[in-house]
Amino acid sequence: MEELLTTRQVQELLKVDRITIYRMLQDGRLRGVKIGQQWRFPRGNVEKLLSSGVTLETTTAAELTAAFPAHCIQPVQDLFAEVSGLSAIILDLEGVPQTEVSNPCEFCRLLWKSDKGRAACLESWREFAHQAAKGKKLLTCHSGLSYWVHPVMENSKPIGWFVTGGCLAESSETTRQRLFEISRQFDIPLQALQDAFDKIPRIEPDMYARLNSWPAVAARAVEGILRERISFIQRLQQIANLTQIS
Repeated sequence: MEELLTTRQVQELLKVDRITIYRMLQDGRLRGVKIGQQWRFPRGNVEKLLSSGVTLETTTAAELTAAFPAHCIQPVQDLFAEVSGLSAIILDLEGVPQTEVSNPCEFCRLLWKSDKGRAACLESWREFAHQAAKGKKLLTCHSGLSYWVHPVMENSKPIGWFVTGGCLAESSETTRQRLFEISRQFDIPLQALQDAFDKIPRIEPDMYARLNSWPAVAARAVEGILRERISFIQRLQQIANLTQIS
């Protein structure tokens, strides 16, 4: 019969805290059996984990919040997009998407279905992050659609960008003239692009000021969720530190 280790023994072997042990149980890195109220771990599984080179990170509250909680934020973003009638997404500081795009227009959906179009969209998001870091708030993507950007803050530091838009905030004819080029560049049927183009939300110039404030409101809602999550994790950490598990 294989030797079973206590939680404390596993902690000492892996050099991690109790919370990390529980997380490793949850994500499948560790196998364990519960005997009464105590966990026991097969030595072979622990030794295999040690020799595999898998990262054994500790889980302070700061480390846990480093992973963006998309599952908590996505419903808020979806609701914002539904109410505003625009698309929305959250990017990290480098422009990497942290959530799924909410309410994209049909024109953007067509671009996203093309491998080349998707690559161009991802490059636009990276450029958005670069321009937003310089203080710009109204940006234009590679296909001519307009977006508004606002930082998402944590402890007075930006951790990402709330982006909303996917609309036409300039003369629609300027962008319409590029449809043939977009069709050729991304291998998308021209007629499909033209039909989708006519459905893109149009924003009048007198709406610019109002739209500029919308992502700020949404970003504050996201920040509130992040603060509550951090507080919850810190309380869990305190409980774990008080709990003695053999």
